[in-house]
Amino acid sequence: MSSDPAPRTIAPGHDSRIADRINIFEEIYSTLDDSFAIENIRYAVALFHHFLESMRYLNLYRKVGNQKHDSDVIESTIHYMAENVERRLTLTDIADYSGFSSSYLSSMFKKRTGYSPLTYFNLLKIRKACELINTTDMKLTQISFKLGFDDQFYFSRLFSKIMGMSPRAYRALPKS
Repeated sequence: MSSDPAPRTIAPGHDSRIADRINIFEEIYSTLDDSFAIENIRYAVALFHHFLESMRYLNLYRKVGNQKHDSDVIESTIHYMAENVERRLTLTDIADYSGFSSSYLSSMFKKRTGYSPLTYFNLLKIRKACELINTTDMKLTQISFKLGFDDQFYFSRLFSKIMGMSPRAYRALPKS
């Protein structure tokens, strides 16, 4: 019976960063393909050292890369919400888009932005409402429906809570 430890595997996954390693390897190849000048060799050796250490410290390498990935997911999710500000999205819709569970996305999102995904989405809706109030002659009921609110009174309460005044009072403010 062998007492060898179980071999470490590098299974692909959203945190495996295999594409990053392939890019490092391709950079080593292209550096040496370009020239065998001493500077190129030194650079290729440094890259190779980094490549090998990414295998040696696999969990740390994945963890650091995953933090960047999480950040990209939040930015992408915010962009998705902004592009769909006129729709009625649920937390499940937003989580499905991100590829994470609702609870994990909520936790990551709140840590990054200070808001839950749905609160942030409502902030985007009210910001869009302010823009429409300032730049159009649309009735407040039209703006409410355009932004996916079935209940005009809920829209008015949410607007008042966020802006500190009703949509009607906001419209009455002098424009600069």
